[in-house]
Amino acid sequence: MSKKINIVLISLAIIIFLVGCAPVQESKSAVEPIKIGGLFPLSGDGAAYGIPIQRATMIAVNEINAEGGINGRPLNIIFEDAKCNPKDAVTATQKLVSVDKVKVILGGVCSGETLGAAPITEENKIVVISPSSTSPDITNAGDFVFRTAASDAFAGKVAAEVAANNLNAKTAGIISETTDYAQGLRKVFKEEFEKAGGKVVANEVFNPDDTDFRTQILKVKNAEPDVIYLAPQTVPKGVLLSKQIKEAGVEQQLITAEVLIGRNVVAENAPDLEGMIGIEAEFDDKAPKSAAFLAKYLAEAGEEAPFPPFMTAAYDNVNLIADAIRQHGYDSEKIRDYLYNVKDYEGALGKITIDANGDPILEFSVKQVKDGEVVEYS
Repeated sequence: MSKKINIVLISLAIIIFLVGCAPVQESKSAVEPIKIGGLFPLSGDGAAYGIPIQRATMIAVNEINAEGGINGRPLNIIFEDAKCNPKDAVTATQKLVSVDKVKVILGGVCSGETLGAAPITEENKIVVISPSSTSPDITNAGDFVFRTAASDAFAGKVAAEVAANNLNAKTAGIISETTDYAQGLRKVFKEEFEKAGGKVVANEVFNPDDTDFRTQILKVKNAEPDVIYLAPQTVPKGVLLSKQIKEAGVEQQLITAEVLIGRNVVAENAPDLEGMIGIEAEFDDKAPKSAAFLAKYLAEAGEEAPFPPFMTAAYDNVNLIADAIRQHGYDSEKIRDYLYNVKDYEGALGKITIDANGDPILEFSVKQVKDGEVVEYS
């Protein structure tokens, strides 16, 4: 072999070696994901809502990404633990806005989370859409604040109507937690029950850290109301309250909101919840989109969806935001305008229409726990 050929071969070997050792650079054409925030309670008592709603959210995200994402870009949800209170929600929101630079936040799950986040998101023109925050105060929380959960202004009214009209109650006792959600329900129930001619003879509250409710229960029991309205914030507190009510020998009809009629909650605590009446958003679990979602949740989570109206709303929220971005790009003001124009959207929750306040127009369903199952109240 000639000296000239040897030189050429050595040169080629050096080039190949250098190319092989060169750092690998990402292609400039790599698709950047669309980052959206998630403000959920993922620890503490509120996780009983937060984790199932997070799962519902991810079902929608995974479906979208499996179909190629949004305009070719994958959807990425950055979840932050807001712990079902305003203080942690503020910290989580500041991180999502300042560090992650999101333009949309899914949540909060609890009303306190949404109300804590609202001033920050409003100032920065960040869209917030909650599947489950029901405090009446959210109606006026801001121009960028939306929800697909009906306000307690209606849920509390339906509960009062059931007490006054269906049960012919003349007096009522109330036990509620000192949170935005629970106090919204308490206030509306009291006002509407009194409008119907009833009288609230006991109105007791407890704090989120309390575990002994016997003093409040005794005061309500001694007032001898015809019905008792319960407004706990979270499942663990609601279940504990119900157990202590049962232990105290209270026999009056109990009425509540959606917290204590979660399907898994009832299955696990049937004796303590038997006979309880609960109010939740109307939901048809036999409708095609609803049934498909519920079947997928059961297959993935290994359990039935505990809070179907909230969870289908979370699933729908992801799809609403995705549709808005497909049509108008990742622009928060255009997404806001899109949401104000949502009318008769066919979702897993049912038909969704959003009003001028960012609230959904929904009907309510009255349920009752019978023989360990949640059934229509009659």
